[in-house]
Amino acid sequence: MDETRPILYGVADYAEIRKANAWFVDRTAKIRDLEATRYAVFLRPRRFGKSLLLSLLRAYYDVLFADRFEEFFAGTEIGANPTGEHGKYFVLKFDFSAVSKNVAEVQDSFNTYAALRCDTFVREYADRLPEGLADRIFKASGACDKLNEIVAGLEHTGIKLYVMIDEYDNFANTILAESGPDAYGALCHGGGFFKQFFAILKTATSDTDAPVTRLFITGVSPVTMDDVTSGFNIGTNISLDPQFADLTGFRHDDLRAIADYYAPRCGFDADKAYNAALAWYDNYRFGSAAAPALANTTLVLSLFSLLWRTKRFPDDFIDENLRTDYAKIRHLITADRRLNGNFHVLENLLAGGALEERLVKSFQAKELSQRENFTSLLYWLGITTITGAKFGKMAFGVPNETLKELAAKMIPAAYADVHKIDERVYGINDGLCKFAEDGDWRSFVGILTGIVKENFAVRDSVEGEKVVQSTLVALLCAAGGPYFVRHEREAGGGFYDIALAPQLSRWPEIAHAALIEMKYVKAGDPAPTPEALAKIKAEAIRQLDQYSADHDVATEWRLGASRTPRPTTGTTGVSPVELHRLVLVFHGGDCVLSEEV
Repeated sequence: MDETRPILYGVADYAEIRKANAWFVDRTAKIRDLEATRYAVFLRPRRFGKSLLLSLLRAYYDVLFADRFEEFFAGTEIGANPTGEHGKYFVLKFDFSAVSKNVAEVQDSFNTYAALRCDTFVREYADRLPEGLADRIFKASGACDKLNEIVAGLEHTGIKLYVMIDEYDNFANTILAESGPDAYGALCHGGGFFKQFFAILKTATSDTDAPVTRLFITGVSPVTMDDVTSGFNIGTNISLDPQFADLTGFRHDDLRAIADYYAPRCGFDADKAYNAALAWYDNYRFGSAAAPALANTTLVLSLFSLLWRTKRFPDDFIDENLRTDYAKIRHLITADRRLNGNFHVLENLLAGGALEERLVKSFQAKELSQRENFTSLLYWLGITTITGAKFGKMAFGVPNETLKELAAKMIPAAYADVHKIDERVYGINDGLCKFAEDGDWRSFVGILTGIVKENFAVRDSVEGEKVVQSTLVALLCAAGGPYFVRHEREAGGGFYDIALAPQLSRWPEIAHAALIEMKYVKAGDPAPTPEALAKIKAEAIRQLDQYSADHDVATEWRLGASRTPRPTTGTTGVSPVELHRLVLVFHGGDCVLSEEV
């Protein structure tokens, strides 16, 4: 068999990937489409291949690499049919993830880093610059002065300058999250150094014979760009354009190809790997619900790199860096130790409710309290994806198991900030693990219902059922454990409330699964009598009969007859899973019935 192509997980250097003949999905044909937009802004969630895209663009356009075109692009789509622009530009590249996120250090750090990049530019093109320009740039004090010298010195020379900025909003987003809106405002508004930097770029793209012929900016959200440039007026936001929906990310055919290539060479099951990638990293759609479903590039490569090295699937599919990234936005759902409107948007999403809002392409940080802006931010961050459209609004849902878990953790994290309940999430996890082994569900249900009761408030008496269900779902998701926590999924012609679906691909020894039907009596109504509870229970049983008869559920969960004797934990995992059907009835925040039927 031929030598296996390496997977360079975490490497964003296009030249290195090509030199190593590492796994690479060819999207180079998109370069031709990109050339129609001279000044472009491209936004995607974290770890979606944006840095590699910029590295590829530099390899294609930089005059320094013109004589290496065959080395870099032989066998690619653009290599077979290049545009006339390749190898024609001086490239000035910045990566703002290198700037300190400490608000006390950020200005000096930015100035030092950007100045260094300007000096590096001089060294790279020293023998091609107009006479005396290199000395003027070196002598200039500070990043903005150096950038001004570059812009002024290249005017009327015929030299074409391509400015690339990677992760433009990286340090600004962190400052907003960790230091608050005042520190962020000083950075992005008024005469702040960051705004001054973009003002110079704007001039360099708009004056007669301006040297910046092309500009490509990547980031995560439009918030900072709107704050520093007054609404994208130095570039065109191409992030929602249909032809660029799959500019980065892996399509399903890409996932199938990587699974089928590495599985026989590395000794793991191709279908299992493909399905794991779909479940945990897939289903992002950019621009519209008709766009192709895409998987997170970096996370997919991380999975297959691990499978190649160890031949084992991970115990935890979630990248630790993503946990850190999404933990930063906790401040958006609490204020002054109270849960705000943004919290309830997220709460509704996790309870299976539809988020239907206009997708906003441009808004400022001070406007995040507006529901449609916060909903749009969840989309730009990759916490939600587009699932449909209706009357000019987009429908949003959580794309995959990774984001479901990360988003769900924000709910108990917010409760922890306000009510100090975080330690009990560990108890829920212990209870779920015990349930997976011996079917005892009372431990984790008792903790869940206790938290609901403690945190049921005046507002919840109006939206009570939604609040109770979202709290249950969020806490179960946040607890982790051996189950996929699913809610409002179709089964048997109806939609069940909550399911604990066993993750059998990871833990085939799981012995028990659960369908939970939740019923609710308004807090202001009289407590249900025994007769009323019996009627509620009978209706719940009827629905559970319907759901548990679903063929797809039975097959996926490997269900057998209830209460079937099982071999001990640690067997090969071929025996059936026992289904537990639970009814929970709440009167306001009080659980008045918890029973297996």
